[in-house]
Amino acid sequence: MSATHANRPVIVTTSWDDGDVWNLKLADLLARRGLPATLYATTGALGQGTTMSAAQLRSLDEAGFEIGAHTVSHPVLSDLHGEELAREVTDCKRTLEDILGREVASFAYPKGRGNREVARALAAAGYRHARGLRMLSLSTDFPAFDMPFTVQAYPHPWSRFARNLLKRGEVWTLIESTPRIVTSRSWVELGKAMFDRALREGGAWHLVGHSWETERVGGWDELTEMLDYVAGRDGVRYLTNGELAQFALSGKDSFAPQAQASLHGN
Repeated sequence: MSATHANRPVIVTTSWDDGDVWNLKLADLLARRGLPATLYATTGALGQGTTMSAAQLRSLDEAGFEIGAHTVSHPVLSDLHGEELAREVTDCKRTLEDILGREVASFAYPKGRGNREVARALAAAGYRHARGLRMLSLSTDFPAFDMPFTVQAYPHPWSRFARNLLKRGEVWTLIESTPRIVTSRSWVELGKAMFDRALREGGAWHLVGHSWETERVGGWDELTEMLDYVAGRDGVRYLTNGELAQFALSGKDSFAPQAQASLHGN
């Protein structure tokens, strides 16, 4: 299939939440296929339990992966206000920037939940964009603080997709996507179908996941199959979330997201 589109390029990006040490295995899979990623890290327990250490974050940064922020303690940010909200987003950014010695511009909402107050706090803290959990999207036209995604590396039932879309009032997306969701026997099949659509029509194919979750469900073979399918395609642009946001938002005013419905425990 051709990946050349006069007005809409084909883009692949991946992003992974929580900063778990299984990101090291994930990074190896991605690097061997020339695939970029944005790795969103919480900072409240660096080097403790299964959370990556500061040195491991630096090594992934040096390997070319984008490190993004995911708060200090992984709260639902839409439940917070004022100083408590500001601390979660500001302290995480400062900690990561101290570790990496560079700006951290990317953010991901824990559990995908944000609102206009949260987006204002992110902008005040100096973030440039944020990824939420608007799903089944190939859009390259989105607000700075409401980056959508395409598919999650997790076996969600059809009903969860339906509930998520209906809560956000995306009835047309549900109607248009239902045949593809229902006929897909796995998240990999759904991901392949959405990628094939991107090749035909253009757009940003965005895979999200959690390396710890992939380990828990024994999903490394499925993930490898998916990565092999999208890697190394002629004419496809492989970007980090930060690069995708820069492309999408170039010359465009940004605005904050509406409240988002959680798909899964990000």
